[in-house]
Amino acid sequence: MPNTPPSLSCLFAPSSIAVVGASNDTTKIRGRLLQLLCNAGFAGPVFPVNPSQQTVQGLAAYASVLELPQAVDLALIAVAADQVMGVLEQCQQRCIRAAAIYSAGANGVPIGQRLQDQVAAFAQRSGMRILGPNCEGFFDAERGLVATFSPTLTRIPLHRATDWPLRQRISIVSQSGAMAFALYGKARAQQVPVQHLISTGNEADVELLEAVDYVIADGRSRAVLLFVEGFHRPERFAAVAAKAAEAGVVLIVAKIGRSNAGQRAAVSHTAHLTGADTAYDAVLRAHGAIRVDTPEDMLAIAAAVSAGVQPQGKRVGIVTTSGGAGGWAADICEQAGLEVPAFDESLRQELARIIPAYGSANNPVDVTASVVEDGGATLLRILQLMGHNQHIDIGLIVVSLVSPERMTQMEAPLKAIYAQTQRPLVFHSPGVVAPKAMEVLARVGGLHLDLEVFAKAMLALSWHQQFLHERQAVSQPPAATHNAPTDHSQPSWPANQGELSGPALREFLTAWQIALPPEALVRNASEAATAAEAMGFPVALKIASPDIAHKTEAGGVALDLADAAAVAQAAEQIFAQVQRHAPQARIDGLQVQRMMPPGHEMVIGVVRDADFGPLVMLGLGGIYIEVLRDVVFAPAPLTAAQARAMVLQLKALPILQGVRGQPAADIDALVQMLVQVSRLAAEHADRIQEIDLNPVLVYPAGLGAVAVDALLVTQSQAAAPSAAQQA
Repeated sequence: MPNTPPSLSCLFAPSSIAVVGASNDTTKIRGRLLQLLCNAGFAGPVFPVNPSQQTVQGLAAYASVLELPQAVDLALIAVAADQVMGVLEQCQQRCIRAAAIYSAGANGVPIGQRLQDQVAAFAQRSGMRILGPNCEGFFDAERGLVATFSPTLTRIPLHRATDWPLRQRISIVSQSGAMAFALYGKARAQQVPVQHLISTGNEADVELLEAVDYVIADGRSRAVLLFVEGFHRPERFAAVAAKAAEAGVVLIVAKIGRSNAGQRAAVSHTAHLTGADTAYDAVLRAHGAIRVDTPEDMLAIAAAVSAGVQPQGKRVGIVTTSGGAGGWAADICEQAGLEVPAFDESLRQELARIIPAYGSANNPVDVTASVVEDGGATLLRILQLMGHNQHIDIGLIVVSLVSPERMTQMEAPLKAIYAQTQRPLVFHSPGVVAPKAMEVLARVGGLHLDLEVFAKAMLALSWHQQFLHERQAVSQPPAATHNAPTDHSQPSWPANQGELSGPALREFLTAWQIALPPEALVRNASEAATAAEAMGFPVALKIASPDIAHKTEAGGVALDLADAAAVAQAAEQIFAQVQRHAPQARIDGLQVQRMMPPGHEMVIGVVRDADFGPLVMLGLGGIYIEVLRDVVFAPAPLTAAQARAMVLQLKALPILQGVRGQPAADIDALVQMLVQVSRLAAEHADRIQEIDLNPVLVYPAGLGAVAVDALLVTQSQAAAPSAAQQA
């Protein structure tokens, strides 16, 4: 098997197998496990192990693993939980290199004593590769290797090598056995061949990302469907995703847990906007994985990949036999984020020559019911034109497939069109689809999708193609920017500074080329007035305290102070208000800061995720950030291209680009600041828990950006939020 990691080939590509606990009763897990394995056509020897039977399902049985006539590659273990460890010890004595454990331990057992804990310790000391415990097994369709007890396979058998030769294979790797086989059944119903299915169970040893890595290296799947509760070893994901991108394998991920119930408690705006699921969302996107919310979305994308659909953009050309159906399709496409552009004049004229006068040559094209009367000749000609037009990326054919005769009649010419088309052509039937029509589409290399999942699938795949193009085009290292410190001059953490506050924080951020307004730290109202006169009016005053994270709420901020008298009066008021609001707070003094002219208010932040490390946040800033929640996250560090992509994801992007005569914002300066903050966070990931720059004022193009307020929380401070430091 080419390029497969040898550490898992003994598990997923064995040449011989022992079924420990095998039974003659095929209504039970232990019996069905052996039955499915033998019926699938596995080429190697299979040895049942059962101490009370001489033969099991017609095969010679052995009383224990120790009595097997030869060493085997893989043991399938389906015995009572309290017998599992004894069986594993026997496997080690017989030099068996891998095992899959279907048994589940009892609930309520303390951590460290659970079956999965015992198996994990055994795998560590023995070097055996072990799937499970509590797994539903796996299969490799092409090898005829079925190592599962799932009753699904008694009703929905594996595809044959001759089934749907124009469809590419996909694979399923899941932490839930039930979901894995549910996806398998639905994929088969859509004529999608499934090469591998792997259920990882409790992941005492082999975990989901290792299994995905194996499937990618195996090289027979164009997509891998992942059902994820949580990555056991999240640090592996970036490398696995990179291998998938290099191999052209699409990762389609269902990650459960979008709820905000697990939101972390923290002191910065950035952390308040980081739910338990945000890190997965950001990391999956950053590495090119397509995240889905429903099984229908997942299977639509899988079916499209299997059919070879690779849209290079979002422009859809719609062909329909009904103007109403075409309009509805156009609405759904545009609402999802696809485009339904007007056709170029040359295509429109060609269409007008072959479409009846009472039809429409515009997009959506209405070919009328003539496709019924002429045996599909008109439709086929239009598909030829659509498939080669440079001004669309996807063709959507909305035509009834209730009766199979239409597709059967067009099968030969349709196959020729699909063989030559330069654009994906996807069918949709407004009514029920005849199974025979679906089979014809599968044979000719076509695809049928419902409208809503069509729109989501095409949008996701066009994004994935863009990701691959941008990934290939990137030549600069992650930290490269035109004026960033070089790798040899990255500012280090200040000496003797476990925590950073006030002037030390300001100096540190400035060293990282993060622009801040002119300011001074003073002790009283008189010093505040003197400092303000020196830097020029107007100024702002802000309380400086390690115990006050949000200054405005404490009455610790005064803005637009125009002269020395106003500064002195405001300083006295701030001290009094803060004393009433937080009488126990430590007060370092007042920050006198030059008021910056108005600009677009943004926020840049960092929060450290326990699984994936520092995440960078960009969003609409100011006092409305937690209300509007127009924010995007990405893992640090960022390239300039990745930082720009974050800007482009914002709903507020049109405002930054300039609306109603307003000048465009300095997006280049915003991108530069994002990159610098991300590099800072990555360089000092072992120290920094949170960074919050809010607001960041972005000025018109060419005039830069400045962080008006800065908050930094170290990891040691995170356990005591009152210790947050601000500049």
